[in-house]
Amino acid sequence: MDARLLDYLDYLDAVRGLSPKTVEVYRRDLAHYEAFLEGKDVDEADAGDIRAFAGTLVMEKRAPASVNRSLSAVRGFYRYRLKFHSDAKDPAREVENIPAGRPLPSFLFEDETKAFLDGIDGGNFRDLRDRALLETMYSTGCRVSELCGMQLSRLAADSVRVKGKGSKERLVFLCDSAKEAIRRYLPYRAALMQRLGIEEHNRVFVNARGRPLSTRGAEKIVEKRRLQAGIKKHLTPHTFRHSFATHLVAAGADMRVVQEMLGHSSISTTQVYAHVDMERLRRVYEQAHPHGSKSK
Repeated sequence: MDARLLDYLDYLDAVRGLSPKTVEVYRRDLAHYEAFLEGKDVDEADAGDIRAFAGTLVMEKRAPASVNRSLSAVRGFYRYRLKFHSDAKDPAREVENIPAGRPLPSFLFEDETKAFLDGIDGGNFRDLRDRALLETMYSTGCRVSELCGMQLSRLAADSVRVKGKGSKERLVFLCDSAKEAIRRYLPYRAALMQRLGIEEHNRVFVNARGRPLSTRGAEKIVEKRRLQAGIKKHLTPHTFRHSFATHLVAAGADMRVVQEMLGHSSISTTQVYAHVDMERLRRVYEQAHPHGSKSK
């Protein structure tokens, strides 16, 4: 074991006076962390390394309490380094515990998402609205309530301002496919409103009666399209929010940026997506490794 880790364990024993059993638990946790780093210097590790370490523990089916205990051992080590070595850093301060008892969110892989969205290719009002709704769900990562409350007057060329929890507003972004889907949908929306004589209410997404689409209506659309696509996974509007965040993390997006895009008040809520991404790695392993279960 690295001498710096051993010094910390000696400190816990001689100075902090922790029991031999507790010190041994810390030793195992830190040995596991050192092995995860695969030769990377412990003083050069960053917050992303520590989050990825926590993700491996989650994928090993460790209980949240066990994962958080290991994170506590890592935090303790870096606090010790910072206290006694002026040139040390503490990357663990940016990493929060994983939420206890919260299951990992379900999500679609990129190829599944593309196939699902591309399958909605009709030219009538419902097809165009559903494609625009689902493309916007995936492009923005918005909550279903934020999507249903989205206003025409807040739409810009490649973004839209939405109102989230606690009436907090944030800017979310529209990718090219979402912009194109909305562009194609809006004339059909206008024609429906005019034909039915509905007074303009400024909501982007409407039902077949021209009224603002409800969250329940959006949920029914997702379920209807899931059945049509023959997808076995349980899908909800929130699945697209989870997929949006998981794909951003997989592409290397900073966790604080993802937090801002999702409108999370706490980074700990966002950090679950670092753990979800480990499931992606497991799938790649199973499909690519000669001994993986999907390669046979």
